[in-house]
Amino acid sequence: MADTALDLKLFRYAMASAEHGSFRRAAAVLNVQQSTVSRGVRSLEHQVRTELFERNHAGIRPTPAGNRFLEEAALGFDHLRRALQRAEALQRGELGDLSVGVSVPFSVLGDLFKRFHADHGGVSVEIVESTSGANWALVQQRSVDVAFVARTHGNGAPRSLCLRDERITAVLPKSHPLAGARRLSFEELRRERFILAAGGIGPDLQEHLTKRMAKWGVEPKMQLHRVGQCNLMNMVALGFGVTIVIGIPSRAATDGVVLVPLAGRNVLSLHAVWIESNPNPALKALLDIMRAAAEPVDVTHRLRS
Repeated sequence: MADTALDLKLFRYAMASAEHGSFRRAAAVLNVQQSTVSRGVRSLEHQVRTELFERNHAGIRPTPAGNRFLEEAALGFDHLRRALQRAEALQRGELGDLSVGVSVPFSVLGDLFKRFHADHGGVSVEIVESTSGANWALVQQRSVDVAFVARTHGNGAPRSLCLRDERITAVLPKSHPLAGARRLSFEELRRERFILAAGGIGPDLQEHLTKRMAKWGVEPKMQLHRVGQCNLMNMVALGFGVTIVIGIPSRAATDGVVLVPLAGRNVLSLHAVWIESNPNPALKALLDIMRAAAEPVDVTHRLRS
């Protein structure tokens, strides 16, 4: 039986020799000595116990057994070439898988992922929606590669990067008496019934609303629903209450409602969190884009808020 532990470069010598009909021309193409090629082919023939080439003064040509052997070898090399190309693409983050946790509406991440897909369209992205706290835990457990949250935690291993601040906007029915206002304060909304999502960014908005209302000694009337932002806004249009959102909702979601900016420092900070030791090349590619896009942090303004 032939030895299966063969040196791959011997196959290259044999295949180049068959293609060019000469050890000399194969050596020139491979940038090695002619003697290296001829000895390599002899060694390969010895190991497979088959004469692969007929040799004469006019050159060389494969034997019938050599033809069949080299055809099979070419198939193997083609698979190996594709495997190497795929491995290199995976290492560059052009292929692979990326799991992304979100507690913020995905619409606020649209520009970031458009840039990512432009250069890394071969990466399959899975989106997992949960609260900021749950996403923080998912990152620690390596259940997701990166999470986008509105609140970070002081403990644990994940690294974080503040991308930017997102303004909070009030959403009212078009029939609401305050629907024509240019801006609103939470004091003006203190008697309203707020409806918020129980998941996603809902708990972060609930905490922000509670803190702001506390300035006037008011405990806001709130009801949590297990729905996404789009359905929440439809509920506002149907008179279930008012809500607050970040980002720009889709046009379809704004039928029957008006969006009124909130006065003052009513923002939530958008953070990315991840584990530094995560070796996923697709994560590294996304981090490079995030770092380039992150807005400078206004520390003074943030301390005042």
